[in-house]
Amino acid sequence: MDTAPAPVGIGADSDARKHHDRESRRLKWEAKQLDGSRPLGAWELYRALNDAIDEGHDQFDLSNRDARLALILMGGLNAALVVLASQTRLGAGLSILERQIEGGVTAVYALFAVAFLLQAIDMLRPGHYRPRMGEWRADRDDYPRGIRYFEDVVLRDTDSHWQAWRDTSVQQLNAELAVQLHSLCRKNHARKIALRGLYRSLRNMTLVFSAILLLFALFSVF
Repeated sequence: MDTAPAPVGIGADSDARKHHDRESRRLKWEAKQLDGSRPLGAWELYRALNDAIDEGHDQFDLSNRDARLALILMGGLNAALVVLASQTRLGAGLSILERQIEGGVTAVYALFAVAFLLQAIDMLRPGHYRPRMGEWRADRDDYPRGIRYFEDVVLRDTDSHWQAWRDTSVQQLNAELAVQLHSLCRKNHARKIALRGLYRSLRNMTLVFSAILLLFALFSVF
């Protein structure tokens, strides 16, 4: 039995309708992407949080380099002071009172140097900056599962850690990233405050060292 041919234009109309639907969905998606007032999607939020964490690690590394620079400058000051003190012929012409004054100023320098080292040790030592969860209850759907932070990871065995990853939703993963970012920002904030104190001590050491040189020059001339 012969099959009746399809009416002319029905297949073309169906293809045109499908094409129109695809084009309409594409335009709606592009319009949604261009809408700056909409909230971030789950994977957009994931990428944004990862970018923020990378920036936080960069700031942390920069503070380490700043601390090392301060230690190098402090070492240069100490080396210059040792070289100056080792030149006994330079201090041979100083009176007892002048030597006592120089010794007193040098003792002040030594106190600043000790304070500087203590600040550097306090700044560079590993610290604990656990996030403040506040009103974030553990029974919420977006509560972090503790799958990324190393102190939470080591509390589980390998199988439990893998199972926690399998049971974690994207929302919980983003919450974990937000908690990690908050902890990193607290660490960078504390590091920045300590770094300011470190460079204040370095400035004081430089001023005292300059006073030592100035007094030595004055005593040598007069």
